[in-house]
Amino acid sequence: MLPRLQSPEPVRQLGRFLALAALLALAAPAAAQDTTSVVRLRATYEVGDLSGFVVLPFGGSDELEAAAAASSEIVRRDLDFSDQFKLAEATGARAGDAPNIALWRERGADWVLTGTLAPRAGGSTLRLTLVDAVYGQTKGEGSFDLPAASDRRFRMAVHAASDAVVRWATGEPGIAATRIAFVTQGRGSKEIYLVDSDGENVTRVTSDGSLALSPAWSPDGGRIAYTSYRAGMPALYERDLASGSDRVLSQREGLNITPSYAPDGRTVAFATTVAGNTEIATIGGGGGLQQHTRGRGYDNLSPTWSPDGRRVAFVSDRLGEPQIYVMALGGEPRLVSDYTYGRRAYSTSPDWSPVGPVIAYHTRVNGVMQVVAVSADGGRPRVLTDRFTNEDPSWAPDGRHVVFASPDREGGGLFVLDTVTGKVRKLVGGRGFGLPDWSGTLMRLGAGR
Repeated sequence: MLPRLQSPEPVRQLGRFLALAALLALAAPAAAQDTTSVVRLRATYEVGDLSGFVVLPFGGSDELEAAAAASSEIVRRDLDFSDQFKLAEATGARAGDAPNIALWRERGADWVLTGTLAPRAGGSTLRLTLVDAVYGQTKGEGSFDLPAASDRRFRMAVHAASDAVVRWATGEPGIAATRIAFVTQGRGSKEIYLVDSDGENVTRVTSDGSLALSPAWSPDGGRIAYTSYRAGMPALYERDLASGSDRVLSQREGLNITPSYAPDGRTVAFATTVAGNTEIATIGGGGGLQQHTRGRGYDNLSPTWSPDGRRVAFVSDRLGEPQIYVMALGGEPRLVSDYTYGRRAYSTSPDWSPVGPVIAYHTRVNGVMQVVAVSADGGRPRVLTDRFTNEDPSWAPDGRHVVFASPDREGGGLFVLDTVTGKVRKLVGGRGFGLPDWSGTLMRLGAGR
């Protein structure tokens, strides 16, 4: 039985508070045993009770029975993966039956979701109703047009409906209708793939037969910038995902690596060779190449944009080993990763949260790479992972979840961390996965309230 709460609202407020405290309250004492003076998050992962949530079997006509069952299961997994609810089994419930809200409340559910599928030309319409079982009130309802269950877009459309349910219940965006781009090691090559946020629908993007690296999503989700060595030297390309066509963004002599789209969707920051150094530059946005760093025998790379597009975080080895810096374009860089003179340090792969001034990156802790987070406005980093090797973090659009790569956790793969509860789930398993980048929301269905 799920824990009974007087109202789901205190739990929502607790989750928001803990997310903020876990990532931005940087005044706690440092963990003395760490080789870098980061502060652990373990205590803040004790979240307490989550709102109880039950998804009742979706109803539908005989020809839509399979689609209704598939939709119900997808929505249930999406809500579970949001890490904002405690999902209950809908024991004894039958598709199409009128819900007994009082009964489910007695069983500990704070939220009750019902759904039905009705046929339409080319697919079906999914009707969802979310009831706040504590107050006995409808919290949200809407109709969502889905393609046929055999259509490759079916799952993403259901994911978008799931995100609407999360928004009804919490007022915050869901992350189901998103994908993660990543790199897979092959035989003598590295190629780029995509996977849905729930680990399904793995799709190959490149077939270069060489090295394809550092995929980066455009804000609209329709393009990916990446580096490829297919022409012999590292050039920067942009892939249109709808057509499969590429265009060259930069093929300057030397390096053209680690791209990142600005929030405007037109400007791309990347690292390129200038006078023998690797520098941060931008292209697009109505102008030519603009250089933003001036190395003096050191390298700058891996830019990532702030949500307002006014600042970038990036990696520089100007102190001898890689560290994370933040600067306004045209301004002076400021060190934000932890550094003590004379002590070995290695911090790289920054990713700026899409919802606030928090940067995730990986750094060496007790000789092992771990994912940490730091305020872009100053403060001391906090450890997000503390077991196994964990690298290359990328934020989900909710600013709560992070995807990262690990070669030795559960046999290796890509994993998703909830920074509020500390829960980790495997996204894809196996060796040779790396450099993940989490998209923004890829589909919004315009129905419901």
